[in-house]
Amino acid sequence: MSKKLPRCAHCERVFRPDRYHKHVQEFCTHPECVRERKRQRQREWYARRRADDEVFRKRENARCAAANRRRRAQVRARAGPPEDPVVLFDVVTGLLSQMVDSSDPVLLQASLRDFAQRGRRVALPALAGTGPP
Repeated sequence: MSKKLPRCAHCERVFRPDRYHKHVQEFCTHPECVRERKRQRQREWYARRRADDEVFRKRENARCAAANRRRRAQVRARAGPPEDPVVLFDVVTGLLSQMVDSSDPVLLQASLRDFAQRGRRVALPALAGTGPP
């Protein structure tokens, strides 16, 4: 009776292990599986070195912190300056004027108050957790 062939830990395919390392081989020789095994081995080495080597851990913490600062600065630079509240108010007023089909400032002011009251009525139950989300 022949022995059962092992399955690859990454792709689950049956493979014939290397005859010199069959007792430890877990991955097949498919290129994707070889890359995954290498990634796994490097992650294990990195975690072991971080745990054992204090100097390496401090250096890596500083490197990661610097990379995070650079990434956050890039995100802030891409975001641009914050929107001017006056411009935002002008946009909202323009939209409201479009919705109520009027350019009368008194009517727009009254509509704005009505919308604000409606927003408060809708928002309060949602904040209290009693109304629909």
